[in-house]
Amino acid sequence: MLFKKIKTRLRSAAVLGCILSMLTPVSAQLVCAAPGIEEASYERKGIVEVDFLTRVQYNHVKVTVKDSSGKAYKAVIVVKDSDDIDFQVKNYKEGKKYTYKITGIRARGEKKYGSVSGTFRIPKKTAKPQPKEIEYDRKDREVSFEFPYRVKFSNPVVTIKDGSKTVSKKITDIERDEIEVSVKKLTPGKTYSYTIQGIRHLDGKSYRTISGKFQA
Repeated sequence: MLFKKIKTRLRSAAVLGCILSMLTPVSAQLVCAAPGIEEASYERKGIVEVDFLTRVQYNHVKVTVKDSSGKAYKAVIVVKDSDDIDFQVKNYKEGKKYTYKITGIRARGEKKYGSVSGTFRIPKKTAKPQPKEIEYDRKDREVSFEFPYRVKFSNPVVTIKDGSKTVSKKITDIERDEIEVSVKKLTPGKTYSYTIQGIRHLDGKSYRTISGKFQA
């Protein structure tokens, strides 16, 4: 599965980077004190999951959240694992982009605790999910649609067309924020249209149909 392969490569790259830093001066070693972030994804009911590229350790960890206007929101940590952390934003507003900061965290094995930060978006319940990335795997002849937050499917149907000709075959994999479909051979650089039926946000009230275009 494409998404899992990418995640594995990112983890390997992060580990290699930390190993190499051990062979350089102390100033360079501090780069790995704060773990790299793999992704931050919105789950549901104000809960955000942050996945790290390496295993981490915590010490009086705290999370602060602000929206684009600078307004602060209370954030409560729900789960702390060795490679991810979940927190819940209280009294959040839908359709906004937020910035989060996690303090009291370090990559496992490092001496100093530091902080990491990033962004996430909480979609409106009535909005249609939109993929953040569409990628064509030439080797496996698969197209993957990755979303910036968790989504849910119900009897999904994915149709990819070259003009009026259907080039999609069948759905090969469904994950919490991604769906993959096998296709006939696509032409690199060419634009194709797609339609995904039976999809909604986890907080959404009804399943929707989305459509758009992508370049192979």
